[in-house]
Amino acid sequence: MPVPSPHRPGDGSLPVLPPGFAVGVDADGLGLTRGPGPRDCATAAADVGRLAGLGVTSARVALSWPRLQPSGAGPLEETEARHVDLLLDALAAAGIRPSVTLHDGVLPEPLQADGGWLNRATADRLADLAALAGERWGDRVEHWVPVDQPARLLVEGHMTGRAAPGLSLAFDALPVAHHLLLAHGRAVLALRATARGRSPVGPTGGGAPTGPGPTDPAITDTLAGQPADPLVDPAAAGPSIGCANHHAPMWPASEDVADVAATKLHDALWNALFLEPMLLGRYPVDLQPLLEGVVRDGDLATIRQPLDFYGVTYDSPLKIGIAGEESEVPFERCELLGYPETDAGTPVVPDALREWLIMFRARYRAALPPLQVTLAPAPYVEPATLADAGTPVATTLAPDGPDGPDGSDGPDLPVDPRTSRLEGHLRAVATAVQRGVDVRALHVGPLLDQAAASATDAGPAGALAPVGLLAVDPVDGARTPRPAYHWLAAVVGAQTRSLG
Repeated sequence: MPVPSPHRPGDGSLPVLPPGFAVGVDADGLGLTRGPGPRDCATAAADVGRLAGLGVTSARVALSWPRLQPSGAGPLEETEARHVDLLLDALAAAGIRPSVTLHDGVLPEPLQADGGWLNRATADRLADLAALAGERWGDRVEHWVPVDQPARLLVEGHMTGRAAPGLSLAFDALPVAHHLLLAHGRAVLALRATARGRSPVGPTGGGAPTGPGPTDPAITDTLAGQPADPLVDPAAAGPSIGCANHHAPMWPASEDVADVAATKLHDALWNALFLEPMLLGRYPVDLQPLLEGVVRDGDLATIRQPLDFYGVTYDSPLKIGIAGEESEVPFERCELLGYPETDAGTPVVPDALREWLIMFRARYRAALPPLQVTLAPAPYVEPATLADAGTPVATTLAPDGPDGPDGSDGPDLPVDPRTSRLEGHLRAVATAVQRGVDVRALHVGPLLDQAAASATDAGPAGALAPVGLLAVDPVDGARTPRPAYHWLAAVVGAQTRSLG
């Protein structure tokens, strides 16, 4: 007997999305642009076509700061800037609105060598990049995100050393948080001063944008037929700017007072440290004394810039306990049992996202702008039953139930874990919207497999983690749709038909 996905009712139906809700895709790496070597513009354009095949109207794309400014300062490197020109033009021609991230965690090497985010001057350098990006692409980019997932960069990159740049500074890393927030605020100011609007323009062939609005008739027609952007106030002027902070529910390992205290501290570092300065103009009470030495007059006013949207990146809940005496930080992550897992061992808990969004709204209410949610990537290695990844695979029971229409046992249907995970979180967000949370969009993906943390130069993008809606062959770069790609296209298509 087939086993239904744990995240859907088993009736074979597709999720019902709220009216005006946007489903988008993390489109980072188009053309394998995150890998070593030259850009492949033709492949990137073909990837945009594959993205358009999903029917989505929104895509997240991260700029490469090391490629755009190898020295961390000065003018944009023209070859890389022209690649961005072509990519934005291709997205506009496909009717896809880009949400562009300026800094995704990787600094130009000279800036990293000069202290990276421990150096306050790095915030000025990101503001300079924002000004250049706003001048060049401000009338082709729908939404801007200055810094992606600063909490993960602080805690995993600078406090515990679990991620790049691999520093284990414990609480000596807290200046990193302030400098990232300062960079966010200064970049917002720079974008508002330089980005001219939200109407994508036609192809320019590189160089400065050619005008304030669409210039290519085909692109103009495409844009005119798009539904209104749910994250944009039609009466607002100027660029749409938000953030993308990683958030997670914090679950104590036990009811012991030490575990509860450790969980509260980790919650302040992961959830509140970046959120409260952005929305409320203050640091969490428990952490404020530790930051007094780095905060200067006017910094918090700079950080607290009005946001058009607030981005929530979600992966899973974090189970936290008190750390052993040998640890440099007083908390540790514990294994969360009893839930399905990705092949990286990350628990799949969509209900925790729903609970977090409802709690988030209840806690901050008037301070919250509209939300958009991004589901963090997750690796799954295809089982043997999914060898033909281009064939859609049913993920639940057939509509007639576990038995065939004649009462006999129906065929066993393999469960695609990517599809199950996507569906569970899409339903969780839709439920939160029904409960009154103002979520306007969910970005999933990424579209393509991405370079793994231990990437080598074995293929065109190094070692690839199997996280994408499209599988990427590590040798020739060929793209193959996974079942989740077909499922997402069906969801978006069903929403489009219901809206007429």
